[in-house]
Amino acid sequence: MTFKKHIQSIFVAFIIFFNGCAEGEWELLEVDYEPVLNVFGLISLDPEVDSFVRVYRTTTLSEESEIFVGIDTIRFSDPKNNNEDTWWIDSLFEPAAIIKDAQVSINANGTSIPFNFVPKQYSWEYEKNVYLDTLGTFTPKPGTTYLLDVTVPGYDSVKGQLLTPGIPVLIDSLIQDTVSTKRTYKIVWQQLNGGKGYLSGRLEGWSIAFEFECNPDFDRVVDLQEGTYTVPVRICEQRQTEPGEPEPFIIRLMTMDENYYEYFIRGEEGGYNNFLLNSGTTAGRSVGIEGGLGVFGSVASVKVQRVIIQY
Repeated sequence: MTFKKHIQSIFVAFIIFFNGCAEGEWELLEVDYEPVLNVFGLISLDPEVDSFVRVYRTTTLSEESEIFVGIDTIRFSDPKNNNEDTWWIDSLFEPAAIIKDAQVSINANGTSIPFNFVPKQYSWEYEKNVYLDTLGTFTPKPGTTYLLDVTVPGYDSVKGQLLTPGIPVLIDSLIQDTVSTKRTYKIVWQQLNGGKGYLSGRLEGWSIAFEFECNPDFDRVVDLQEGTYTVPVRICEQRQTEPGEPEPFIIRLMTMDENYYEYFIRGEEGGYNNFLLNSGTTAGRSVGIEGGLGVFGSVASVKVQRVIIQY
Protein backbone atom coordinates (compact mmCIF):
# COMPACT_ATOMS: atom_id res chain seq x y z
CA MET A 1 0.00 0.00 0.00
CA THR A 2 1.62 3.30 -1.11
CA PHE A 3 1.54 6.49 0.94
CA LYS A 4 -0.34 8.25 -1.88
CA LYS A 5 -3.14 5.67 -1.72
CA HIS A 6 -3.06 5.95 2.07
CA ILE A 7 -3.73 9.69 1.90
CA GLN A 8 -6.37 9.26 -0.83
CA SER A 9 -8.17 6.64 1.25
CA ILE A 10 -8.20 8.91 4.29
CA PHE A 11 -9.54 11.80 2.20
CA VAL A 12 -12.32 9.65 0.70
CA ALA A 13 -13.24 8.30 4.12
CA PHE A 14 -13.59 11.80 5.53
CA ILE A 15 -15.77 12.89 2.61
CA ILE A 16 -17.98 9.82 2.92
CA PHE A 17 -18.39 10.26 6.63
CA PHE A 18 -18.50 14.06 6.41
CA ASN A 19 -17.36 14.92 9.97
CA GLY A 20 -16.68 11.32 10.76
CA CYS A 21 -15.55 9.57 13.90
CA ALA A 22 -13.59 6.35 14.10
CA GLU A 23 -15.83 3.30 14.00
CA GLY A 24 -14.38 2.03 17.25
CA GLU A 25 -15.80 5.01 19.14
CA TRP A 26 -19.41 4.07 18.51
CA GLU A 27 -21.10 3.66 21.90
CA LEU A 28 -18.99 0.84 23.34
CA LEU A 29 -20.74 0.75 26.71
CA GLU A 30 -18.96 -0.78 29.66
CA VAL A 31 -21.37 -2.68 31.86
CA ASP A 32 -21.25 -5.21 34.69
CA TYR A 33 -24.39 -7.14 33.74
CA GLU A 34 -25.39 -9.60 31.02
CA PRO A 35 -24.12 -8.27 27.66
CA VAL A 36 -26.65 -7.23 25.01
CA LEU A 37 -26.27 -6.34 21.34
CA ASN A 38 -25.46 -2.77 20.42
CA VAL A 39 -26.54 -2.09 16.83
CA PHE A 40 -26.24 0.89 14.51
CA GLY A 41 -28.07 0.40 11.21
CA LEU A 42 -28.12 3.11 8.54
CA ILE A 43 -30.13 3.07 5.31
CA SER A 44 -28.58 5.68 3.06
CA LEU A 45 -30.29 7.23 0.06
CA ASP A 46 -27.10 9.25 -0.48
CA PRO A 47 -24.95 7.89 -3.34
CA GLU A 48 -21.80 8.88 -1.43
CA VAL A 49 -22.62 6.72 1.62
CA ASP A 50 -23.32 2.98 1.55
CA SER A 51 -26.07 1.54 3.73
CA PHE A 52 -24.48 -0.48 6.52
CA VAL A 53 -25.02 -2.14 9.89
CA ARG A 54 -22.54 -2.19 12.78
CA VAL A 55 -22.95 -4.90 15.41
CA TYR A 56 -21.27 -4.81 18.82
CA ARG A 57 -21.95 -6.22 22.24
CA THR A 58 -21.78 -4.29 25.47
CA THR A 59 -18.55 -4.94 27.37
CA THR A 60 -17.67 -5.75 30.96
CA LEU A 61 -15.84 -3.27 33.18
CA SER A 62 -12.65 -5.37 33.08
CA GLU A 63 -12.36 -5.63 29.27
CA GLU A 64 -10.04 -3.61 27.07
CA SER A 65 -11.86 -1.39 24.58
CA GLU A 66 -9.58 -2.39 21.67
CA ILE A 67 -7.45 -5.37 20.74
CA PHE A 68 -4.35 -5.59 18.54
CA VAL A 69 -4.97 -7.55 15.33
CA GLY A 70 -1.84 -6.99 13.22
CA ILE A 71 0.33 -4.51 11.34
CA ASP A 72 0.27 -2.82 7.94
CA THR A 73 3.34 -1.69 6.02
CA ILE A 74 2.98 1.62 4.17
CA ARG A 75 5.39 2.76 1.44
CA PHE A 76 5.77 6.33 0.19
CA SER A 77 8.28 8.19 -1.95
CA ASP A 78 9.99 11.22 -0.41
CA PRO A 79 10.41 13.99 -3.06
CA LYS A 80 12.89 15.79 -0.74
CA ASN A 81 15.15 12.75 -0.72
CA ASN A 82 15.44 11.85 -4.43
CA ASN A 83 12.09 10.03 -4.25
CA GLU A 84 13.62 7.27 -2.20
CA ASP A 85 11.12 4.88 -0.68
CA THR A 86 10.34 5.18 3.00
CA TRP A 87 8.42 2.53 4.92
CA TRP A 88 6.06 2.99 7.85
CA ILE A 89 4.75 0.31 10.17
CA ASP A 90 1.12 0.94 11.13
CA SER A 91 -0.51 -1.02 13.96
CA LEU A 92 -4.04 -2.32 13.42
CA PHE A 93 -6.59 -2.40 16.23
CA GLU A 94 -10.28 -3.24 16.37
CA PRO A 95 -12.99 -2.84 19.03
CA ALA A 96 -13.00 -5.72 21.48
CA ALA A 97 -16.80 -5.71 21.39
CA ILE A 98 -17.20 -6.09 17.63
CA ILE A 99 -19.27 -9.08 16.45
CA LYS A 100 -18.34 -10.60 13.09
CA ASP A 101 -20.62 -13.65 12.89
CA ALA A 102 -24.06 -12.04 13.05
CA GLN A 103 -26.82 -12.85 10.60
CA VAL A 104 -27.98 -9.46 9.32
CA SER A 105 -30.72 -8.68 6.81
CA ILE A 106 -32.85 -5.73 5.75
CA ASN A 107 -36.35 -6.43 4.45
CA ALA A 108 -38.86 -4.45 2.39
CA ASN A 109 -42.05 -5.53 0.60
CA GLY A 110 -41.38 -9.20 1.32
CA THR A 111 -37.81 -9.15 -0.05
CA SER A 112 -34.91 -9.88 2.32
CA ILE A 113 -31.41 -8.62 1.48
CA PRO A 114 -28.51 -10.22 3.42
CA PHE A 115 -25.76 -7.96 4.72
CA ASN A 116 -22.32 -9.60 5.10
CA PHE A 117 -19.40 -8.64 7.32
CA VAL A 118 -16.60 -6.72 5.59
CA PRO A 119 -13.41 -6.59 7.70
CA LYS A 120 -11.04 -3.67 7.99
CA GLN A 121 -7.64 -4.23 6.36
CA TYR A 122 -6.03 -0.85 6.98
CA SER A 123 -6.18 1.52 9.95
CA TRP A 124 -7.74 4.38 7.93
CA GLU A 125 -10.66 2.32 6.59
CA TYR A 126 -13.41 3.83 8.74
CA GLU A 127 -16.07 2.45 6.39
CA LYS A 128 -15.05 -1.18 7.10
CA ASN A 129 -15.69 -3.60 10.00
CA VAL A 130 -19.36 -3.31 9.10
CA TYR A 131 -22.08 -5.40 7.48
CA LEU A 132 -22.71 -4.38 3.86
CA ASP A 133 -24.78 -5.45 0.88
CA THR A 134 -21.87 -7.19 -0.82
CA LEU A 135 -24.08 -8.42 -3.68
CA GLY A 136 -25.02 -4.86 -4.67
CA THR A 137 -28.74 -5.62 -4.84
CA PHE A 138 -29.99 -3.22 -2.15
CA THR A 139 -31.31 0.03 -3.63
CA PRO A 140 -33.34 1.87 -0.97
CA LYS A 141 -36.20 4.15 -1.99
CA PRO A 142 -37.69 7.20 -0.27
CA GLY A 143 -40.96 6.89 1.65
CA THR A 144 -40.53 3.13 2.12
CA THR A 145 -40.77 1.00 5.27
CA TYR A 146 -37.73 -1.19 5.95
CA LEU A 147 -37.22 -3.87 8.60
CA LEU A 148 -33.91 -4.82 10.20
CA ASP A 149 -33.15 -8.29 11.60
CA VAL A 150 -29.93 -9.07 13.52
CA THR A 151 -29.34 -12.52 15.01
CA VAL A 152 -26.29 -13.58 17.06
CA PRO A 153 -26.06 -16.87 18.98
CA GLY A 154 -26.33 -16.28 22.72
CA TYR A 155 -28.03 -12.89 22.44
CA ASP A 156 -31.59 -11.66 22.05
CA SER A 157 -32.44 -10.92 18.43
CA VAL A 158 -32.54 -7.26 17.44
CA LYS A 159 -35.31 -6.05 15.16
CA GLY A 160 -35.80 -2.57 13.76
CA GLN A 161 -38.20 -0.59 11.62
CA LEU A 162 -38.08 2.77 9.85
CA LEU A 163 -39.68 4.87 7.11
CA THR A 164 -37.09 6.40 4.79
CA PRO A 165 -37.15 10.20 4.33
CA GLY A 166 -37.77 12.13 1.14
CA ILE A 167 -34.81 13.03 -1.06
CA PRO A 168 -33.92 16.74 -0.71
CA VAL A 169 -33.47 19.06 -3.69
CA LEU A 170 -31.50 22.30 -3.43
CA ILE A 171 -32.73 24.85 -5.97
CA ASP A 172 -29.47 25.70 -7.67
CA SER A 173 -30.78 28.70 -9.61
CA LEU A 174 -31.94 30.44 -6.41
CA ILE A 175 -28.64 30.12 -4.53
CA GLN A 176 -26.00 32.79 -5.21
CA ASP A 177 -22.96 31.70 -7.17
CA THR A 178 -20.70 33.67 -4.82
CA VAL A 179 -21.44 34.06 -1.11
CA SER A 180 -19.67 36.12 1.54
CA THR A 181 -18.99 35.90 5.28
CA LYS A 182 -19.77 39.64 5.45
CA ARG A 183 -23.30 39.45 4.01
CA THR A 184 -26.35 37.28 4.55
CA TYR A 185 -27.33 34.83 1.83
CA LYS A 186 -30.26 32.49 1.28
CA ILE A 187 -30.29 28.76 0.71
CA VAL A 188 -33.45 27.51 -1.01
CA TRP A 189 -34.76 23.95 -1.41
CA GLN A 190 -37.90 22.23 -2.61
CA GLN A 191 -40.37 22.08 0.26
CA LEU A 192 -41.15 18.66 1.71
CA ASN A 193 -44.28 17.71 3.63
CA GLY A 194 -43.00 17.60 7.19
CA GLY A 195 -39.79 16.37 8.73
CA LYS A 196 -36.55 17.97 9.78
CA GLY A 197 -33.43 18.60 7.76
CA TYR A 198 -29.82 19.29 8.58
CA LEU A 199 -28.25 22.14 6.60
CA SER A 200 -24.50 22.70 6.60
CA GLY A 201 -21.79 24.66 4.85
CA ARG A 202 -18.14 23.66 4.67
CA LEU A 203 -14.98 25.03 3.15
CA GLU A 204 -13.65 22.39 0.79
CA GLY A 205 -10.31 20.95 1.83
CA TRP A 206 -8.46 20.64 5.13
CA SER A 207 -6.05 23.60 5.23
CA ILE A 208 -8.19 26.28 3.60
CA ALA A 209 -10.04 27.10 6.85
CA PHE A 210 -6.84 28.39 8.42
CA GLU A 211 -6.51 31.02 5.68
CA PHE A 212 -9.90 32.55 6.48
CA GLU A 213 -10.02 35.28 9.12
CA CYS A 214 -13.64 34.31 9.78
CA ASN A 215 -14.62 30.64 9.56
CA PRO A 216 -17.71 30.43 7.29
CA ASP A 217 -18.70 26.86 8.24
CA PHE A 218 -22.20 26.46 9.68
CA ASP A 219 -24.68 23.80 10.82
CA ARG A 220 -28.42 24.26 11.22
CA VAL A 221 -31.46 22.07 11.84
CA VAL A 222 -34.19 23.34 9.50
CA ASP A 223 -37.90 22.76 8.92
CA LEU A 224 -38.17 21.17 5.49
CA GLN A 225 -41.61 22.71 4.95
CA GLU A 226 -40.16 26.24 5.05
CA GLY A 227 -38.01 25.76 1.95
CA THR A 228 -35.46 28.45 2.81
CA TYR A 229 -32.83 29.48 5.33
CA THR A 230 -30.89 32.75 5.56
CA VAL A 231 -27.27 32.33 6.63
CA PRO A 232 -26.37 35.20 8.98
CA VAL A 233 -23.33 37.49 8.79
CA ARG A 234 -20.27 36.28 10.69
CA ILE A 235 -19.17 38.71 13.40
CA CYS A 236 -15.40 38.31 13.65
CA GLU A 237 -12.37 40.20 14.83
CA GLN A 238 -11.07 42.61 12.23
CA ARG A 239 -7.54 41.92 11.04
CA GLN A 240 -5.19 44.21 9.18
CA THR A 241 -4.55 41.76 6.37
CA GLU A 242 -5.51 41.45 2.75
CA PRO A 243 -8.63 39.30 2.15
CA GLY A 244 -7.87 35.77 1.06
CA GLU A 245 -8.66 34.37 -2.35
CA PRO A 246 -12.17 33.07 -3.15
CA GLU A 247 -12.49 29.45 -2.05
CA PRO A 248 -14.83 26.55 -2.94
CA PHE A 249 -17.66 26.13 -0.43
CA ILE A 250 -19.94 23.08 -0.12
CA ILE A 251 -23.58 23.54 0.92
CA ARG A 252 -25.34 20.31 1.90
CA LEU A 253 -28.93 19.56 2.92
CA MET A 254 -29.64 16.25 4.62
CA THR A 255 -33.05 14.76 5.37
CA MET A 256 -33.50 12.11 8.05
CA ASP A 257 -36.15 9.71 9.28
CA GLU A 258 -37.80 10.03 12.69
CA ASN A 259 -35.43 7.53 14.32
CA TYR A 260 -32.28 9.31 13.17
CA TYR A 261 -33.65 12.68 14.22
CA GLU A 262 -34.69 11.40 17.66
CA TYR A 263 -31.36 9.72 18.31
CA PHE A 264 -28.83 12.17 16.92
CA ILE A 265 -30.53 15.57 17.07
CA ARG A 266 -32.81 15.45 20.09
CA GLY A 267 -30.43 13.16 21.97
CA GLU A 268 -27.30 15.22 21.31
CA GLU A 269 -26.16 15.61 24.92
CA GLY A 270 -24.60 12.17 25.24
CA GLY A 271 -21.11 10.87 25.10
CA TYR A 272 -20.07 10.05 21.53
CA ASN A 273 -20.00 11.72 18.13
CA ASN A 274 -22.44 11.26 15.28
CA PHE A 275 -20.40 10.31 12.25
CA LEU A 276 -22.50 12.45 9.86
CA LEU A 277 -23.36 15.47 11.98
CA ASN A 278 -20.39 15.77 14.34
CA SER A 279 -22.76 15.86 17.30
CA GLY A 280 -23.40 13.61 20.27
CA THR A 281 -26.22 11.42 21.44
CA THR A 282 -27.44 9.77 24.61
CA ALA A 283 -25.62 6.55 25.51
CA GLY A 284 -27.65 3.44 26.26
CA ARG A 285 -30.71 4.35 24.21
CA SER A 286 -32.73 2.31 21.74
CA VAL A 287 -34.51 4.14 18.93
CA GLY A 288 -36.19 2.27 16.11
CA ILE A 289 -35.01 -1.12 17.38
CA GLU A 290 -36.07 -3.74 19.93
CA GLY A 291 -33.97 -6.37 21.71
CA GLY A 292 -30.80 -4.31 22.15
CA LEU A 293 -29.24 -0.86 22.24
CA GLY A 294 -28.65 1.50 19.34
CA VAL A 295 -30.57 2.96 16.44
CA PHE A 296 -31.94 2.04 13.02
CA GLY A 297 -32.11 5.22 10.96
CA SER A 298 -32.05 6.62 7.44
CA VAL A 299 -30.70 9.71 5.68
CA ALA A 300 -30.57 11.30 2.25
CA SER A 301 -28.57 14.33 1.17
CA VAL A 302 -27.78 16.67 -1.69
CA LYS A 303 -25.05 19.26 -2.11
CA VAL A 304 -24.03 22.19 -4.29
CA GLN A 305 -20.69 23.94 -4.61
CA ARG A 306 -20.33 27.69 -4.45
CA VAL A 307 -17.50 30.20 -4.13
CA ILE A 308 -17.08 32.05 -0.83
CA ILE A 309 -15.23 35.32 -0.20
CA GLN A 310 -14.25 37.35 2.89
CA TYR A 311 -15.40 40.78 1.70
